[in-house]
Amino acid sequence: MTLLLLALLALPSRAADYDDAARSARKLLSQLVAADTTNPPGNEERAVKLGERLLKSAKIQHEVVAFAPGRQDLVARLKGSGSEKPLLLLAHVDVVGTQDQKWTTAPHQLTEKADMLLGRGVLDDLSMAAISLEVMRLLQREHAKLRRDVIMVWTGDEESGGAGIRYLLDKRRGLIDAGLALNEGGGLVLDENGTLRVAQIQVGEKTYQDYELVTRGPTGHSSVPQAENAIYRLSRALSRLSHSTPPARLTPATRAFLRGQAEVESPDVAKAMRELADAQGEPLPAEALAALEQDPVHAATLHTTCVATMVQGGTRENALPAEARANINCRILPSETPDDVRRWITNVIMDPQVDIRMTKDYGAAEASPVEGEAMAAILSVVGKMWPGTPVVPSVSAAATDSRHLRAAGIPSYGIDPVPVTEADALRAHGADERIPAASLRQGVEFMHRLVLELAGPK
Repeated sequence: MTLLLLALLALPSRAADYDDAARSARKLLSQLVAADTTNPPGNEERAVKLGERLLKSAKIQHEVVAFAPGRQDLVARLKGSGSEKPLLLLAHVDVVGTQDQKWTTAPHQLTEKADMLLGRGVLDDLSMAAISLEVMRLLQREHAKLRRDVIMVWTGDEESGGAGIRYLLDKRRGLIDAGLALNEGGGLVLDENGTLRVAQIQVGEKTYQDYELVTRGPTGHSSVPQAENAIYRLSRALSRLSHSTPPARLTPATRAFLRGQAEVESPDVAKAMRELADAQGEPLPAEALAALEQDPVHAATLHTTCVATMVQGGTRENALPAEARANINCRILPSETPDDVRRWITNVIMDPQVDIRMTKDYGAAEASPVEGEAMAAILSVVGKMWPGTPVVPSVSAAATDSRHLRAAGIPSYGIDPVPVTEADALRAHGADERIPAASLRQGVEFMHRLVLELAGPK
């Protein structure tokens, strides 16, 4: 009888009303979108007040942590038996700006249009914040028996370096110390017919690093050109960079991604993925590499990437420029370091008169294990909700707060619970960011089942 009872407790509660929970999550999502936590300046306290009010009404233990004026993190905890280290549910509540973007709806107002929910942050990352809080409320209402604490954290400043999560790790580590974490970064990918195509789990991410190139030249009147010109020297350096790409490299996570993703690709692409995944040593198979590099997304998976994003130079139309500057934004594979990439840039430019310096350190970390309880739990839940759907580990090109958790020794797995198409995923940070209205319901159920799989009784 005891074993049967434990088995029943391990299943998602039949009392869970996912339709009602989805309606609550949508209401909170609407409020979070309207709070306008555009970063900069952030103003995350607006969002935190919304979450704090719901946690108070649900009688869930929580704390508000200020990391800067007007900027706050929110930490909530449901107690478990303590037999295992806590599970951390992470989401950020700051969003990027909409300046100069042409939206068809008001960006800071949740709008339903053609069965889609539009609004800044609905995908990145306010829906995950709303769903995580709603799951905490579900667990509380059900009096869920937990073998580990479940901690929910809303952070600020993820879009500008992660000051919120860094503050918690540096100053309040005990509040969020965990055995593993679930965060954004991966995704449940729909095909164009709305069927789940693949579940991509972010186990690592590229390191974000900016480099500044600076050139200098003699000043004077533009009517008397000089042999050396700061803008021309910078242009030559940028031209050399534009024609160079760091070599392709395969990490264990990348090989696992290629093998898994091959299950849902066209025959030609699948063949190339499998050849690369099975390749031993260097050079990598040239034909297979060329086939994947035709797709910019696949190419970014295989290479560190560097691209010029800003250029400045000169002071007047009729004066020779004293200085010219360019920002080079690089996304670095986990197997390489920012110093490695700086040396690569130096070798490509081949000009000692171009100063190259790294700007702000955004942090880096090794990938989380591609096997273990987190991946097993995700496989189990995906298999029950969407039988036959491949679950694929991945290394994302974009940066998330997970890099700070991983650097602190907390394995982190990216899995956005809201299913979207690849095309809609690319709208994050852009105009008309959107998610399918029906995906909120799926997201609540998926996250609730996953938390119970990881934190409920065995």
